[in-house]
Amino acid sequence: MARKALHRVNDPAVWKTLLAPVRAEIIETMRMLGPCGIADVARQLDRPADSLYRHFEKLVATGVVIEKGTRPTGRRKERVYDLLADDFRADFATADRSAVTDAYLTTAKTILTMSARTFRAAAAAGELVGLGLDRPCTTRAFFEHVWLTPADFDELNRRFRDLNAFLNSKKTRSPSTRLQLVAVLTAPIVRRRGAARAPRTPRSTARRRSP
Repeated sequence: MARKALHRVNDPAVWKTLLAPVRAEIIETMRMLGPCGIADVARQLDRPADSLYRHFEKLVATGVVIEKGTRPTGRRKERVYDLLADDFRADFATADRSAVTDAYLTTAKTILTMSARTFRAAAAAGELVGLGLDRPCTTRAFFEHVWLTPADFDELNRRFRDLNAFLNSKKTRSPSTRLQLVAVLTAPIVRRRGAARAPRTPRSTARRRSP
């Protein structure tokens, strides 16, 4: 059975299972590899294969990862797995609000955890080349506080969809490519002390950058 293009996850508990950092990495790796064994995923993640078995068991239990049979590997047979779909999205319209909020928090924590871990590993290898937006580099990092109308946010979502489609077209490795993590987050800002919303004031067009 071929993968579906998209699978919508309705249960926040299932979404949290998928978004544990290691399991999120497994899913991303399998999106690129196609049908594969646990050893294939372990090599891509630079992890021991036996550290992934329990994660695969949980992913299979959710139905997101499916068994595709076996293949010979030397004198043994290895189980082959594939993803149910090429992409997964949360759709919690009928779930209770506390569970939905918890799932969203898990999503943000996972993205931040994976990003921080990736930055640390790249830094340790001396591979963090530049954080600016206007010069050649291997790393980009910036954030903005902005005032958006509902129409502005719809436009932002459209651009996110375009970016997502572009990135999904880059899942195949070639000699000239390098594996990169791209993480995007947006959230409403809540001022805990009840600060009044001030009108936007002119500012420099220069973006805030990390040193």
